[in-house]
Amino acid sequence: MARRPVIGISLDTQTPGQQQRVYELPSTYALAVEKAGGLPMLLHHTTDPDLREAYINTIDGLLIPGGADLDPALYGQPPHSRTRLVDSLRQDFDLVMLALAAQRNIPALGICFGCQAMNVQRGGSLHQYIPDVSRSMILAHAANPNNTADKNAWHAVAIAPQSRLHVILNRDEVQVNSRHRQAIDRLGTGLSASAMSPDGLVEAIEDDSLKFWLGVQWHPEALADPPHPELFRAFVDVAAS
Repeated sequence: MARRPVIGISLDTQTPGQQQRVYELPSTYALAVEKAGGLPMLLHHTTDPDLREAYINTIDGLLIPGGADLDPALYGQPPHSRTRLVDSLRQDFDLVMLALAAQRNIPALGICFGCQAMNVQRGGSLHQYIPDVSRSMILAHAANPNNTADKNAWHAVAIAPQSRLHVILNRDEVQVNSRHRQAIDRLGTGLSASAMSPDGLVEAIEDDSLKFWLGVQWHPEALADPPHPELFRAFVDVAAS
């Protein structure tokens, strides 16, 4: 059997006790990688530079999944009252791993928080709370908390015609699920917007100078219908090469 490319997946954390950190990850991320032909490897958050190097030398692709919010001090802002900070160890680990992956031209895919981390790691900024953004039309980018039947909001995104994302999905527009209260504001260095929502928010970013460097604001790992699985297939295929 052919060797499966190793896809390193960062984890989220909880702190149920003052001296305890618990890793967690929805199984849909690993299953999406598996179905696309990859071998998921869950990455322990470490501050040891040698271990980080060992990880980057082992994996063929890096996946940064969803999570809470980046520290807005990273892009020069005080925290909004609605900002909920991600675990600082995860934040540091993810940003360093993204930098190492870019240096080695290792394929990377960011989802929701991961997309935002890709942007901030390149010096970009975020809207900390979407309802505060002045637009002619504001979509619901997060579900109504009173709707227990579906934790997603749903809307269309327009795919930029010349983008890598357009090549992968082969669509001008797709319907996406949406669970975010923050969004990309100023694009980071070397990044372009490859998808937009109807109210003008950036929904996907990419760096065409690298083999595969793509972040999406929605959650394709939870969408089984075409064309969303194609994003994972393309990511894994490039990692395999």
